[in-house]
Amino acid sequence: MSRAEALYRLQLLDLEIDRARKRLSEIAMSLAGSPALEHTRAEATKLEKALRSAAAELKSIELDAQMLDDKIAAEEQRLYSGAIRNPKEMLDVQQELDMLKRRRAALDDRLLAAMEQLERLRADELRCRQSLAQAERNFAEDSVQLRAERDKLQAAIEGLSEQREALCRGIPAKDLQLYTAIRAKKPNGVAVALLKSGACSQCGETAASQLVQQAHTGAELALCSNCGRILYQA
Repeated sequence: MSRAEALYRLQLLDLEIDRARKRLSEIAMSLAGSPALEHTRAEATKLEKALRSAAAELKSIELDAQMLDDKIAAEEQRLYSGAIRNPKEMLDVQQELDMLKRRRAALDDRLLAAMEQLERLRADELRCRQSLAQAERNFAEDSVQLRAERDKLQAAIEGLSEQREALCRGIPAKDLQLYTAIRAKKPNGVAVALLKSGACSQCGETAASQLVQQAHTGAELALCSNCGRILYQA
């Protein structure tokens, strides 16, 4: 096995480990919480608060209406009981009654609007609770699958790491250092590039014939003159 081939094989293991670790990170985020579930929970909390506020508003209007009914009944009792004999006082009481009844009619409109609002909120809150229950069931089901996938990935990483360790024992330390340094600089983690039709598969730079020959024999490591990756001729 040439020096470049050993590093290429090492890279295949490293990239597979990278993909597995990236997926493990995604799974960890998913298991920590679902954005859709959290949004539905927030909406449910918001609707519950609005429902309590609407119920309190309706209760307040109902109390105001009862107070007005009591006051109207009292004034009508005074007016029709015969206790008032002064015409001016009777006129004053009648005017007071008219004003109270107008206020009571206005309260009826507010009462109807408040009742309709409360019914709408109850329907919205019921739908939201149903959606929340479904979202929680979905999250629970997804979590079971994600935990199973996580366990498989962790086992795979352990196996790949053992293979990597065994492979590294046969690679010269200076080659490992060079591979590690190049890999750390590349966003995609690719330190070893295949030569395809005499060009670097990563940057497309055509390699000089001496580099192509060097990569082919594998006696020495050949580096791409453009991107600096190790060239490997399969």
